[in-house]
Parts: sequence; structure tokens; C-alpha cells
Amino acid sequence: MSFDLASFEASSASHPLAPYGWDDGWDAEFAPYARQGLLPGRVVRVDRGQCDVVTADGVIRADTAFVTPHDPLRVICTGDWAAVDPAGGDPRFVREYLPRRTAFVRSTSSQRSEGQILAANVDHAIIAVSLAVELDLGRVERFLALGWESA
Repeated sequence: MSFDLASFEASSASHPLAPYGWDDGWDAEFAPYARQGLLPGRVVRVDRGQCDVVTADGVIRADTAFVTPHDPLRVICTGDWAAVDPAGGDPRFVREYLPRRTAFVRSTSSQRSEGQILAANVDHAIIAVSLAVELDLGRVERFLALGWESA
């Protein structure tokens, strides 16, 4: 697989990742990684040190070993924009990820005062609850607080 820097630098509106939120800002943030030959992709699933990343060529499986910090708020998560190896084995590797614009964070249940990242780079969220049971206003309030504190 080859990567053409000239085609990358074309308008991001025609970029294959535009339906996933790619825009001129992400295009500019990713430019240094493009010069290194890395591919842009959006993380759509994370589990046990690996993730699924949507790239211009489709969904690939990638290992997150190179971007696994000790800070739980800096682990790669769904919604992150990743710089992925352009070729290689299965799985490929996420080499870097772009700074987040937004993040959904919740408190952990531990005694420590740290958060847990749930999603990144989310522009809109919908809070939905079942009407089949009595409305739990405390639960709705927790959901609203999560959205309010995470921006």
C-alpha cells in the first residue's frame, strides 16, 4: 500500500474519512504524521490493548502498545483520531493519536480521584431512557452531569 501526500493534502471535504468527522482542523493536525507515512483513522472500538480503526481503506485491527500511558485519561478510546502504520502484519500498530477536542469522562468507582475516558471527539450526545418503567430523575441527572462535566 502506498500513501500519496499530495492527495492527502487535498481538501478534507473530499477525504474518505469525512463521514466520520474528518475536517480541515484534523487535516492540519495530522500533517506531521502524513509526512512520516502514517495513515489517519478513527478509532471505532477498543478492547484489551487493541482497537478497530476506520481508515480510507476500511476497518483495520491495530495494537495500542505504543500509545498506552499510565494515565487512565490518556488511553486511546473510541472517537480518537489515530496515526496508524501504513502496512505491516495483523494487527498493525497505532503510533500516535491526535489531541482530543472533547472527551466524555466518568468517575471511577475506586477510592482514587481519577476518571475513566468513555469517548473522545464527540460533538453531540443523546440521553435516552426507557418509558417502560418509572422515570428515575437521579439517573437522568447523572447522565446530564456526565455530559456537562466532560466537555
